[in-house]
Amino acid sequence: MSDFIEIRNDSGLSVFVLPYGATLASIQFPAKDGKPIDLILGFATKEDYEKDTAYIGRTVGRVANRVKNAEFEFQGKKFELEANNPPHSLHGGSKGIAFKEWEVVRHSNKSVSLRVKVDDESDGFPGDAIIEVTYTVNDRNQLVIEHFATCTKPGVLALTNHAYWNLDGSETISDHILEVSASSYLPVDETCCPTGAILTVQNTDFDFRSPKSLASLADENKLIRLDNDLLLDPVNQCSPHCVRLRSDVSGIQLDISTSYPKRRFVWTEQGISIEAQFPSAALNFKNFADVFMEPGRQYCQEVVHTFSCI
Repeated sequence: MSDFIEIRNDSGLSVFVLPYGATLASIQFPAKDGKPIDLILGFATKEDYEKDTAYIGRTVGRVANRVKNAEFEFQGKKFELEANNPPHSLHGGSKGIAFKEWEVVRHSNKSVSLRVKVDDESDGFPGDAIIEVTYTVNDRNQLVIEHFATCTKPGVLALTNHAYWNLDGSETISDHILEVSASSYLPVDETCCPTGAILTVQNTDFDFRSPKSLASLADENKLIRLDNDLLLDPVNQCSPHCVRLRSDVSGIQLDISTSYPKRRFVWTEQGISIEAQFPSAALNFKNFADVFMEPGRQYCQEVVHTFSCI
């Protein structure tokens, strides 16, 4: 794994980062039997990541998730983007930061920082940005992801990490237990793009305010469909956990807190992507939080992952 950078603590938490896409490639932590297991989906080589089209583990942007109909207006000008997820633009398109080689600017045993520079000529979004992502592990068995950026021209920015979690290595995560401190969510249309509405989770499948199995979302064909933003309750947003995922098979529990206002959950058979972010399609709906960048206004967000064995 010569292309990967390892950071670790003394309690068995080990994280591997790939500069391509500022990718979170592996998180290893001891299960209840004492043996370490990998908690996220990933690949063995850089070449595999270069072939991947599911953004597994990568830092995505300049605007994460969907831009409706691959177009938006900014400062009176209409911008048309690549519709790489027809009819929408997804995760910054094929020229986004997920497909760039990031510069390693700092590296210690417990932390690594990576940097990339973007502008309107490189990815089609207005403005520019110098973006840094820092991954740090500490002695509390936490992985902290910090997103930081500055710009010299007005533009847009909305980042996330796209790791897929599987806390026991099973072929399916339907038995994982999920809890989310979120009282409302963003409904989506048939193309998985938000409609602009904000609805209560009360009496819906999206009510995870009490712990429940992901299997509760399964349809008659035992398929789980989850591709929505859940809006974190402000009072709980930076509490010890605003999202909790656990596996009773491995005994591993993941608690997540964040400065981002929302979480987007995307499920596959083997993993669930828990994306701390600003609202999907924020560029298209004025009632969503803005994702504008201006000179002198720093972009600074944090996501804290706390691992334990219960």
